[in-house]
Amino acid sequence: MIKLTLRRRLLCCGATLGFLLPLSAHAQEGVRQHEAAEVEEIVVTALRRETRLQDTALSITAMSGEALLNMGATTVQDIVSSVPGLNLTEGNTGQRRISVRGVQSAGESTVGLYLGETPITGPNSATSDPSSITPDLNMFDVNRVEVLRGPQGTLFGSGSMSGTFRVVFNEADVDGYEGAVDLTGSTIHGGSEGYGVRGMVNVPIMEGLLGARLVLYDELRGGYVDNVRLGQEDINEARSYGGRLMLAFTPSESFKVTGLITLQNQTAEDTNGWTPGVGTYKNNNYHKQPFPNEFALYNLAAEWDLGWATLNGTTSYYSWDATKYIEGSLAALSARQAGSFCARYNGITGACNATQLANYRAYIDSVFPLSGYQPMHVEAKIHEARLSSNSDGALTWTVGAFYESRSDDATSSTVEVDPISGEVYMPIVYNFSRFVAVDLTQKALFGEATYEVLDGLKVTVGARAYQYEKESQSQVLMTSYINSSVAGPLSTYNSDSDGWVGRLNISYDIADNAMVYAQYSEGFRPGGINNTPGLTPDLIPYASDSLESYEIGAKTSWFDGRLTLNASAYEIKWADMQIAASIPNYSFIANVGASTIRGLEIEAAARPLPGLSLTGSMGLVDGKLDTDQTTGLIVAAGRAGDTIPNEPDFKAAFAADYTWPVTQSFDGMVRLDYAYTGESTSTFRPTSPYYETMGDFSNVNIRGGVEGDGWGAYVFVNNLFDEVGKVKVSSQATYEQLTFSIPPRTVGVNLRRRF
Repeated sequence: MIKLTLRRRLLCCGATLGFLLPLSAHAQEGVRQHEAAEVEEIVVTALRRETRLQDTALSITAMSGEALLNMGATTVQDIVSSVPGLNLTEGNTGQRRISVRGVQSAGESTVGLYLGETPITGPNSATSDPSSITPDLNMFDVNRVEVLRGPQGTLFGSGSMSGTFRVVFNEADVDGYEGAVDLTGSTIHGGSEGYGVRGMVNVPIMEGLLGARLVLYDELRGGYVDNVRLGQEDINEARSYGGRLMLAFTPSESFKVTGLITLQNQTAEDTNGWTPGVGTYKNNNYHKQPFPNEFALYNLAAEWDLGWATLNGTTSYYSWDATKYIEGSLAALSARQAGSFCARYNGITGACNATQLANYRAYIDSVFPLSGYQPMHVEAKIHEARLSSNSDGALTWTVGAFYESRSDDATSSTVEVDPISGEVYMPIVYNFSRFVAVDLTQKALFGEATYEVLDGLKVTVGARAYQYEKESQSQVLMTSYINSSVAGPLSTYNSDSDGWVGRLNISYDIADNAMVYAQYSEGFRPGGINNTPGLTPDLIPYASDSLESYEIGAKTSWFDGRLTLNASAYEIKWADMQIAASIPNYSFIANVGASTIRGLEIEAAARPLPGLSLTGSMGLVDGKLDTDQTTGLIVAAGRAGDTIPNEPDFKAAFAADYTWPVTQSFDGMVRLDYAYTGESTSTFRPTSPYYETMGDFSNVNIRGGVEGDGWGAYVFVNNLFDEVGKVKVSSQATYEQLTFSIPPRTVGVNLRRRF
């Protein structure tokens, strides 16, 4: 268990701040402005070129780095409630599925997660489900976050089937020195303490030519879940530490090269899950379920302004090593009770007699408890080139090419555990093991063109031609007497596909401060091969799925820019859905059914009074199956009319940020964030024995403090009313109501210094 007292951290914060105070003469950030100014205008690159957010005919939420600081957000999880249509299906730290507009299922990701120029995909694991793991990277010193809702298949590719989530980092500045320190200490009600230490320094190595920007961070999130069986408290502490190095080389005004290195180590000490039958924030697991992982990303990008067009090239390499520990003891107890593989253990055919059954049960007792153990690795090389016009005329365009080579491998095992500590024995004692590996090669050509037919009337047409190949290998290395796996030879399967997707967008400026648009767009994601033991041949491959989206929207600005109000409505047709099916002890991917998803999104921002900023949003999602899911092996198969699980039907958020001058040297500030998460369900069928409901809760965060010329000191309370907000509840044959929830009330202090 990671321990470091809050007192020590606060002393460290104070000492560091005191050290930096003499640097106030070099501060570059002043006290916040108090005029009733316009709503902050953000420039985005959603169209692979810079455009003003309010001029971009797409449904986009953009948050600046300053906005993220004001709300105290450091990871993706911290901003989800503020973005309509965006959702995270909660699991253990790092084991979360990101979705947009209700398009969520197992398999390849339905949302393109971009860090800078690089699309990131999680490890494939043993269940052909890379979208179940999302990197939990720290977002300190971020320029902005962009959430593009609706299929982005034309410009962003297969991973952006329903949308794109982009984190854009601050680049290195070749002209000036800059630095920042951000220190946080916190404590969770009924749980443990946490801290955050983050810093940035920017140095012009060769002024005007070469610059470097270094970000370092170390963050501990306190725990609040107790394991009553093992007698361990606050088991779900999670620590992440790492850094980011940005380089910029600008030999001329028309040519620029940037480099990025991101490294992060993370360890979640144990699961966040708890079971109400044991108690709130308590479980009785037989063993620990940590999630250690290491992530590394390297990117090199170049931009060359040719005058008539700009050429962009980017090349990336990333790797991600992670190990999942999965509850395995409950399945062993179930097999023991039923005598599931007694005959195999005794080397006979037919039913076991009483003596043989007793021998089988004694065997399980001798290896009990057991943990699932899955070390996994993914690495990818990604290259993209784009050419975009620079014309201010009626026609603008972008064309490009994309290439990705990705390799996954994982070992799925059950291993023996120390029943006292709950930790896996070292060296590892295997009870069963199998190996899986997946190689993906993906190529694409894409392009979009926008033509202004009449003054204010623009038509955009885009297309992407894609082709991919997958090779999948699997081998059961060690026979199991607790599940259906039998050791055998290496199996190799191949799948491939090609096709194209398109986009048509028509927008019209009905006034200088108002635009309406209509859009048709398509999205897809690759199919693949199941490595699950015991599947019949017809269930081993699964095909691509696709969707068509129809959307109308409006973007408006009022009262000299002090109020913006945007809205969009959509209908999505999702065909050949990839969903998680199951046989005893294993999950696999199958194409089953079709669905229709309808929704409405509204966002507003206002600066009504000097120093006062207001933002609000809401999102409605109604996703239902159009056809029955009739594959017999699928547990709790859905029927036409059933709601798509794990997606809140309604979300709303509101934030108020107010600053006022206290003296000539510093301001006071206070901020309130409110978010409501609507109800969702755990599976399709309301009649299923595993059908659970979750959501339907509110969360309130408050923050207040003082700010001066380049510094700030704040106190905050997250989950002010200590709401037990259940974001995921699931049940299966071996467990009941496994619950993941928002953290209990968290109180803390935050100190910042820029120079």
